[in-house]
Amino acid sequence: MNEERRGVYPFCAPCTAGSEAWRAAETAAPMGPMGSRFYGHRSVCENCGSSVRTLYNTVLWVPVSKVGRFRIIPTGGRTYVGRKVVDQPMQALVRREPVSAISAYPELDGAPAYKQAEAYWDESEPGQALPFYQAALAEREMVLAADDPATLRVRLRVAQGLLATRNYGRAIAWFELVTPQLVEVFGPHHELTRAATEAITGARLMVGGPRSEAQLLADIVAADAMVDDAAQLLRDRAALGKALLACGDIAEAVEALTQVVRDAPPGHPDTAVYRKALVEACGVVEARGKKRDVQLAAAARRLLSGADAPTST
Repeated sequence: MNEERRGVYPFCAPCTAGSEAWRAAETAAPMGPMGSRFYGHRSVCENCGSSVRTLYNTVLWVPVSKVGRFRIIPTGGRTYVGRKVVDQPMQALVRREPVSAISAYPELDGAPAYKQAEAYWDESEPGQALPFYQAALAEREMVLAADDPATLRVRLRVAQGLLATRNYGRAIAWFELVTPQLVEVFGPHHELTRAATEAITGARLMVGGPRSEAQLLADIVAADAMVDDAAQLLRDRAALGKALLACGDIAEAVEALTQVVRDAPPGHPDTAVYRKALVEACGVVEARGKKRDVQLAAAARRLLSGADAPTST
C-alpha cells in the first residue's frame, strides 16, 4: 500500500473517506426465494478497483426493498469485501464527553499496570502493552461499570492489542462486545467508535470471511472449556453466534446466542449487548427461517421476555 492509495485495506483513501465499515455477510448472496442481492456496477475506482453497487432485499428473486449502496471489491466467486457508502457525510454532532466515575478512584490512572501499558502503547509496542492493559482492565472492572467511559477506553486497547498480536478470533469477540457500547456511550461518530469499527473490519479481512471466522471462533470456544473465565466464554460464544448468523447458519446462531443470554449475569452492561444480538438473530429467523428455526426463535423470545431472564436493567 503506497502513500497515494493509503486507506483501509484494500480500499484507497478517497473510497475509505466516502464510506464506513460494514460486515459483508454470506447471506447477502441469493439463497432461495428470499434473500438479498447486489445490482448495478458503477463509479469504478481507478485506484483500488472498487465499484458502487446497490443491495436489495429480494422475494422470489425480485427486488422488493433497498438496503443501501455499498462500495464492493470482489475476492473470488461470490465472496467480496465491502464498505457502506455515505451519500452525504453526516456532520458529527457536538456531544458532551461522557462523565466517568473514575474521578472517585484516581488511583486507577496511577496504577503501575495502567501506566506501564500506556508507556508501551506510546512507544508503539502493543504486544508489550497488552498484558498490562488486561491487568488494568481487571482492576477497573472491580470498581467501575463495564460501560463506564474509562473502562471502555481500556477495553478498546485490549481489543486493539489482541488484533496487533494476530489473535484475531479473540479480537473480533472483544470488538463485537465493545463497539455497541462505544456507540451508546460516545456516539457512532466518535474517534473511538470509528477505530473499533475499522479494526473489526481489518480483523475479518485477515481471517478470510464469515465461515473462516466461525470456524476460528468455534475452536476458541472449545478451548475456553480449559479456562475458568466465564466472561471470556460468553464473549467468544456471542461472537461465534454472530459469525454463524453471517454464514446463514441461522439455527446454530440462535442456539449459541440463546445459551449466551441464558448464562449472562443479570444487571451487567454486557448482557444488553448479548440480548440485542439474540433479538436481531430472531428477526432474521422469522424473516427467512424454516419452521424448526422459527420454533427456536419463539423459544428464544420467551427467554428474553421471561420474568427470570437475565436483563440489562
